Amino acid sequence: MAGTYEIVALGAAGPIVRAAFEDFEIEDLADGRIRLVGEVVDDAALHGVLHRLQDLRLTIVELRRRDRD
Repeated sequence: MAGTYEIVALGAAGPIVRAAFEDFEIEDLADGRIRLVGEVVDDAALHGVLHRLQDLRLTIVELRRRDRD
């Protein structure tokens, strides 16, 4: 489903993470968490984002669609 998504994950926003999610805004949060915010065009793209997070061994803490607030 197309929209803006916010993902909070455990991990650090190092150069590898930033390169993997260059289309996303990335913010370091407290307690070793990061926030990624970006546009996702459809369900397949969302699954791709989730797979990238998994490949980087980042644990998802929260996932929400922001434009539904």
